[in-house]
Amino acid sequence: LYGVGMLVTGTMNTLLQKIQFTMTSIGINGKPELFQKPWFATLNMLFAMGLVGVVDKFVRMSSKQSEKEVPLMIDEAPVAGGNNGRTGELSYRMKVLIVSVPAAFDIAATALCAIGMLYIPASVWQMLRGSSIVFACLLSIIFLKRKMYAFNWLGLALCVAGVTLVGLANVYGSNSTSSSGDVGSMVFGMSLVIAGQVVQAAQVIAEEFLLKEVDLPSMVIIGLEGFWGVVIMALIVYPCLWVLPGEDGGHLEDPLDTLALLSNNPLLLLVVVGYLFSCGTFNATGIAVTQSLSGVHRMMLDASRTVLIWGFGLAVHYCVDKESPFGEVWTPYSPLQLFGFAVLVSGQAVYGEVLRLPGLKYPPPTAAAAAPTPAASINLCSPLPREL
Repeated sequence: LYGVGMLVTGTMNTLLQKIQFTMTSIGINGKPELFQKPWFATLNMLFAMGLVGVVDKFVRMSSKQSEKEVPLMIDEAPVAGGNNGRTGELSYRMKVLIVSVPAAFDIAATALCAIGMLYIPASVWQMLRGSSIVFACLLSIIFLKRKMYAFNWLGLALCVAGVTLVGLANVYGSNSTSSSGDVGSMVFGMSLVIAGQVVQAAQVIAEEFLLKEVDLPSMVIIGLEGFWGVVIMALIVYPCLWVLPGEDGGHLEDPLDTLALLSNNPLLLLVVVGYLFSCGTFNATGIAVTQSLSGVHRMMLDASRTVLIWGFGLAVHYCVDKESPFGEVWTPYSPLQLFGFAVLVSGQAVYGEVLRLPGLKYPPPTAAAAAPTPAASINLCSPLPREL
């Protein structure tokens, strides 16, 4: 049930975000314009995460569960004196403050990906998000001093090859159907999405490093990250967006224009509310799936989600409206994109020990570990190599 929920809401999450960016409404200046508000989409996602925390709080209160019953992470390094290696218990206030650091990373990563989505198809956007595993692994070697087996390196190489093939197929396919300016925009959008995956990987590393002392359940961490994200957006990001010059009424993004667009198009408002709902349920079911299903099931869910998104875009173009902005065209290079996606999924399977190859050395099985960090959970395939 959790798996089906994550598949449905994860697919809705990506599609509704793309659809809202292609819809038009009447802006604050009285003229029709596209609803291209990536920072508002980022705020929506963070607000949804905060709602997940609120719902989880009510559930815990009704069932009389403590927020300390299920730790997010456990430091398994043995330290004299026991206590799971902890030298001192952090206060609840300090734990809440620590969560603000990965929340800041989450804002940057989500915004970069949302801006990138303005320029590329939803299916390509979803496939490129698989590159986060590459950057998280490299950063873990540098900052967490993780060691890699040969199978990790092989899986990583396959992921890089897969992402490269997907990117090339998208550029060449766009070049065969569009002008050179559209190709430039496509490359710019893909670059932003990959940059977002670098920041997302940094978030995974920050959570791995900082949250070992924050013995709170994943749902609570998600809620706190959403809370801090909304606070940072309100006090820092949106004032900067208002001051910095841009094409949105003279601002980088105009929140008053956003409100006008939403109030003048009920269907757009419905899509945005649906996106908000899908963000919250996707985060919640993602945590549940990571904790309850095997790596094989998680890989299948992630691959199925991408296939559904791509299939939806093709169906819209060929069965509904060939002029639809969120439809996708099957180009002469689409088979290359499909092959690149298969290589990417294979690399994730090899890297995450879902697919074990003969002749390669693997670490011994370990006891069941505590839940991974929230950012790692949503990635489905573990983005970090196992500790040796």
